[in-house]
Order: sequence, then structure tokens, then C-alpha cells
Amino acid sequence: MGSENSWTVFYPEAAKNYDESSIEFGHMAEVISAAAREYGTRPAVSTQLPTGACTTLNFNDIDRLTSNFAVYLREIAGVRAGDVVALMSPNCIDFLLAVFGIFKAGCICTNINPLYTAPEMEHQLKDSKAKVLIIVDLFGDKVDAIITNTPVRKVIKISLLDYFPPLKKIIMGFVLKKVKRMVPDMRTNHVTMADALKQGAAKRTAGSIDVNAYRAGQTIDDTVLYQYTGGTTGRSKGAELTHRNILFNAAMANSMIVDEVGVMDGDCALVVLPLYHITAFVLIMLPGLVNGAHCVMIPNPRPPSNLKSAFENHAVTHFSGINALFAALLEESWFTGDVVKHLRFCGSGGAAQHVAVAKRWEALTGIPIHQGYGLTECAGILTLNPVGENRLGFAGVPVPGTIVKIVDSQDNELPRGEAGEVIAKGPTIMKGYLDQPEATAETIKDGWLHTGDIGVMDEDGFIQIVDRKKDMILVSGFNAYPNEIEEVIARLDKVLEVGVIGVPNEKTGESVKAYVVSSDPTMTAEHVMAHCEGLLTNYKRPKLIEFVEEIPKTPVGKVLRRNLRELNTA
Repeated sequence: MGSENSWTVFYPEAAKNYDESSIEFGHMAEVISAAAREYGTRPAVSTQLPTGACTTLNFNDIDRLTSNFAVYLREIAGVRAGDVVALMSPNCIDFLLAVFGIFKAGCICTNINPLYTAPEMEHQLKDSKAKVLIIVDLFGDKVDAIITNTPVRKVIKISLLDYFPPLKKIIMGFVLKKVKRMVPDMRTNHVTMADALKQGAAKRTAGSIDVNAYRAGQTIDDTVLYQYTGGTTGRSKGAELTHRNILFNAAMANSMIVDEVGVMDGDCALVVLPLYHITAFVLIMLPGLVNGAHCVMIPNPRPPSNLKSAFENHAVTHFSGINALFAALLEESWFTGDVVKHLRFCGSGGAAQHVAVAKRWEALTGIPIHQGYGLTECAGILTLNPVGENRLGFAGVPVPGTIVKIVDSQDNELPRGEAGEVIAKGPTIMKGYLDQPEATAETIKDGWLHTGDIGVMDEDGFIQIVDRKKDMILVSGFNAYPNEIEEVIARLDKVLEVGVIGVPNEKTGESVKAYVVSSDPTMTAEHVMAHCEGLLTNYKRPKLIEFVEEIPKTPVGKVLRRNLRELNTA
């Protein structure tokens, strides 16, 4: 079965020496205060708009403002330690201020996807029992439809324009609301973030309040985040994540790259992946703060031209994305080697990183894409390609402190090279699903997280993720994996996106159907089928091809196959 933990030989020194006793913090709130003490007036966070407008706060600013917000939550909004505060925001300064203000208040945060419909939003607010909702003004009208059906008693409105100079904010606000009509009216009674911060600051000054007292008695193993699953296989569930889960995952991921990439004054991380998703929250924002990097927030990376001003205005050193984003940037005429000349690290998560795209990226930028693999239930990543041993097509090796096995349907460990379910154990595994003991028991057995993903581990301990167990296609008794087929089709020139599902077939049980997004309007199903003929065995080849304008995906690029199945039966 290969030597146990053979993968540790590929660890850099920092990873070899990392264990649970190395965790620097005991509470998420400590991250901001420590960063302020060390980095002070360095730029900490910016909101970068596609127009080129940008506003920035330093580390001292965010320490002060997050404390003011914590005071507002506890003294004025009336929440108590352990209460839940919901945050529905794209990447921006207010996201960071809100989430760390929540932590400083001793409360639990739950991040809501801003693109959720009102019913989806209602479900999460009720399921998490949120007392306060912080919501961006762009989607404020959703509150009106559902707020009375939820336990929320206070609503705080934020804006992408917060922290811009007053005159500039007024002008841009007028354009967004009156000209572009992007900001709807919000009838629900609310307070703005600006007013909440003012009230908190006044109360804090007048009362000489010790903000640290709000989290007295809380430990590293207390719940700090209800992170809802992506819902790729059904209704989303709240994963209970602790301070230990999050802090350890961020630190051990950082230990895998810090020796080779280093930490330098002036480091700049472009935060493109959504912070309401676990990947960006734990693996981009947190290490950025701890290492003193300037985190440049991109509210919306679509279309990819939205990133042009960010790359031109900032010396970006760290960039993490998803396969679809890397592929889209490579099609942009402005995206040249010169605009990424400061890059030192690129990471990929979410959907599988296509090898063809990774090769093109490295040819242009000179920087390899390091793919990782993880899920909400483990607070980030389970595996990552070590810097210096980056293997395309692989999701890397288990990160420090984590044990990963490939098992059969009876949880027996399989020999190296055989496909089976990926299971994992370690300090980053969630407590369970909020108020769902049966679902928790199905997922965590004897401390082992059952991911539902099919993977293969080679002799060195490097893992390939084949597919979701539930997405496997059974063709005449043979297993066909959508990820593998998508990877092949994506190599075809002018294919931008692809999603593959199994559809009923009278003769073979199931057959393969591919949905394709192409930049070439003359591309035909025959072109795709001919391309697959020499690269896939017969039962894996798509028998049906449908060209579409867009593939339904999660915020981190995972194909929503259930949506494709619904589309197929519509």
C-alpha cells in the first residue's frame, strides 16, 4: 500500500517542523491585533473597483475599526457571546471589518453567498439562527421579502464605496444607484456600517470598554464559523468550524509554501476568489494578514477585464484562482507577462485544474499553478502541491497534521494506485453539521471525514481527485468520471468551459453527455467527438454534445451537475 506518510519527504522544512503546538493564536480575534502590532501603517486591505477606483486601509485602521464594530454589536445591537451574525457581502473592505468585528465580539459568523435567492438566504438565516444580518446594498431588496420570517432583529447595510473620499463616494454612488440602477431601494429598517462604526467608537470611548473581555472564557475549540456547504449535491448544510480548524488549516497551508516563496515587504495578494467561500477566507485572507501582505479585494472578477486595473495598479505577488478564471485571463489581450511580472505564487482550488490551462499559464507568466484540494468540512484544504515538487494533474500531498486514505465501500484502505473514496483525519475536521446529527454521522465515522470524492494515491503519496462518488457515470458496468472527460474536452482549442453528466441510455444504462461553451460559433458536436476519439476509450466518449452559453457552477468553479441534469430533463 506504499509506505505510510511517504509524502512528508516532499515537505519543505517549515512543513516538516509544523504541528498543532505551533499554532500562534488561540482565537481568530487575535489575528488582527497581532498584525496591527507588527505591521502598523502598512497597507492592509483595499477595495479595487473595475473602473480603477481604489481605497485602502492600513493594519492600525482595521484593528481600530473592528474593535469599534465589536462594541456596536455587543453594546448597541445587543448580541451576546456565541450569538450568530450573518454576513452577505462580496470581497471588499467591509467584509474584513465585519468578520473580524464579529470575532472580536465573541460571536459566530455565517457567510452567505450574495448571489443567493431570497428563499436560499432565508433558509440559511433560519437554520443558523442569526440575530444580525450584514448585507451589501447591491442586494438589499432581498431582505424585504424574507426578513420577517427569520430570527434577525438588526440589519446593517454596507457598500463597496465605503472608505472612499466623501465627494468621490457621492458621485460613484449616484452613478450606481441612479444611472446604472445597480443599488435597489431597501425598505427594511437598517443602519449603515458607517453609522454603526461611529456609534461603536463613541460607546467605546465613553465607556473605556475592554473589547478583549467579550471573548472571555472562549477557547480554541469553540465554534467560530457556520460555513454552509456549496450545495452541489443538495440543500446546503452548516459546517461547524472552530478556531482550531481554521487557524491550523491556514498555518499549515502557509508552511507548505513559505520556505520557497518567502515573505517580503510589499507582498500583495489579489483576493479574487469569494471570501464567503472557505478557500479564500482561510487560505488567502488569513495568511495575507498574518504575513503582512496587502490584500486587494476584487468584488467581482467577471468579466475578467474587471481585473485589468488591479494588475496594472498593484504589484501582485500572490494570485489564486480557479481553472475557469485562469483560462479566461489567458484569452484577454491585455493580460501579458508584463502585468504579472511581480508574481511569485499561484494557487488553484475549487474545480479540478486542467493541465492544458496550467501549462499555458506557466508559459506566459513563468509561475506554476499549485493545485490543492479540500472542502468546507475540513476548513480549507486537505492536500496541496509542494512548491518545488509541483505535479500537474495532481491535487498534491496531504498537508501537515492531516492523514488521508483511499478506501473501498467498507472503509478498507486500498493499495496505492487504486481508486476509492478519499477520507481524512486531523485537527481541521469540522465538529459536524449544525443540528444535523444523522448527516454528521454519515460524514464523520470514527473521526474520519468521508469526503464523497473518488481519488487515487500514487506511491509517493500524491493524490489525483477523479470525481465525486455521486457523479460517477456507469456505462455498461464501466466507471466513467466526468472530471477526466472534461479535462480532455478542455484541451480542444476554443473550448472555454465544459460540464459532463451521465444521462439514461436503454442499452448501456447511462451514456456521457457534454455541455460545451465555445468561443468558436462554427464548432460542431462532430468536432468535439473527433477530438475525444483518440484520447478516450469508447465508453468514456460523449455520445451527446450540447453547446450552451454558460456552465452552471459554484462560486469556486465546481460544475453544478445537478443543474445540468435538470437542464437535460427540462
